[in-house]
Amino acid sequence: MVLRLVNIWMPVVGIHSWRQADTAAMARHFAESNTAIWLPQIDWGGASPGYVESEFPLFPYLTGQIYQLFGIHEWIGRGLSVLFSALTIWLVIRLGRRWFNPAAGWWGGMALAVAPLGVYYGRVFQAEALLLLCAAGALEGHSIWVERRAFWALALSWLCFTGAALIKVIPLLWLGLPLLLLQLTPSPQGAAEPPQQMLQRLLRLLRNPWFWVYTATTLAVTSAWYLHAYQLGQSSGLTFGFWGEDSDRSNIELVLNGSSWVNLAIRVGLRALLVVGMPFLVIGAIHGWRVGGGRIALSGVIGLLLCTVATMRSSTVHEYYQFPLLLFSSPLVGLGWQTWQSHQRRWLVRTLLSLTLIISVMVLSIDYWAVEARQRRIWMPLAETIRRELPDDARIVSVTGPDPTLLNLARRQGWLIASQKLTPERIQELRDAGASHLAGSFQWQETYNPLHEKQRSKLERLAISSSAPWVDPQKQTYLLPIDGLPGNF
Repeated sequence: MVLRLVNIWMPVVGIHSWRQADTAAMARHFAESNTAIWLPQIDWGGASPGYVESEFPLFPYLTGQIYQLFGIHEWIGRGLSVLFSALTIWLVIRLGRRWFNPAAGWWGGMALAVAPLGVYYGRVFQAEALLLLCAAGALEGHSIWVERRAFWALALSWLCFTGAALIKVIPLLWLGLPLLLLQLTPSPQGAAEPPQQMLQRLLRLLRNPWFWVYTATTLAVTSAWYLHAYQLGQSSGLTFGFWGEDSDRSNIELVLNGSSWVNLAIRVGLRALLVVGMPFLVIGAIHGWRVGGGRIALSGVIGLLLCTVATMRSSTVHEYYQFPLLLFSSPLVGLGWQTWQSHQRRWLVRTLLSLTLIISVMVLSIDYWAVEARQRRIWMPLAETIRRELPDDARIVSVTGPDPTLLNLARRQGWLIASQKLTPERIQELRDAGASHLAGSFQWQETYNPLHEKQRSKLERLAISSSAPWVDPQKQTYLLPIDGLPGNF
């Protein structure tokens, strides 16, 4: 868990800062406005309150309630993720013990604990850690239900499964499939049953009213929330793009493109399996296929593969779509490691463990922590200037494209605009709508994407012709009053 505490005091910057910024903005608004959980707000709604169509905002709502007690500090949201991640590791150890044996469960938990993908998304300001905890809780609760027929365990399974579906929707597939297989597997550590017996169990399950109550209520609750979210987006005009042509999550060309799968394989192999875990995953899958627990874990991997195909564009862009894979791959890696290391010399085992930890720290340092440190140096001076110099109700135009990171860092609401769309006519529209200042960088388009030379020159001319000094004398960032901008540029 020590790795998850690195940079926990960091503001919301770094990899996928735009997604974290929206989550942090929701938490801040829940705390400041004390709004209900069904009214999430973001910062880029212009002069409107910023109510947005989104997933069920359980994580930012919980964070917002803690903000009301201790004040707005980003480490609180990160700390919640660390807590959820620690509980997930504990549950993965228990699941590995149920599916295979105690040693495999322990090593599976350790695989999750050191995987860079697990470390980073186990402490970011996003709902991913809570999502994985809900998924692990659903599997654990359902396991207890199958073993003991305790109704509280079934209720826990339903609550966690529904919570995961509300947070992301796609767990209906990648979590629903292993839950179904778990229900059909009377003895996870025993030999896998032949297909005929599984089919008979499935037919009996379909005649059980509790199965339909469990499934129908989850679908009903999830559908009710997303219908409400859709209506909220229709009334406000603000959405994360779940529906319609702008959703752009699936892409058949990417599915058929071999390079997409190669890139995904490299990402998973390095950031989720640390390279050295890949052979142990194969060993665990081969040995696990012979027992019921192994097939439960593999069904989760298959479910995630199907979800990847269905959301190929999003999966290739947003690496946190692969984060749930760790819930199922870690026990298999643990089984593979336990099988291998029991026949090896102690020095070789210790060497490989040390190498694994070294690779993890190197990947985290280069791909994640260094990015956070660089973005903090670039953007926090500007954000602190806005916090210090401008009133809380000032509406800012953030020239960062679709990236809301700067607005969240400044703790202000306003508009997002790309530099190429910055015209005298558009500036006049923003001025009329209540915008007070223009803020951005001479070097960066989004907080992570360099600005083209043509756009940089345009912004420098605009800043020179205005009546306000640049915030950064080295021409990194600017903060310009809207009223001081020229009519033509």
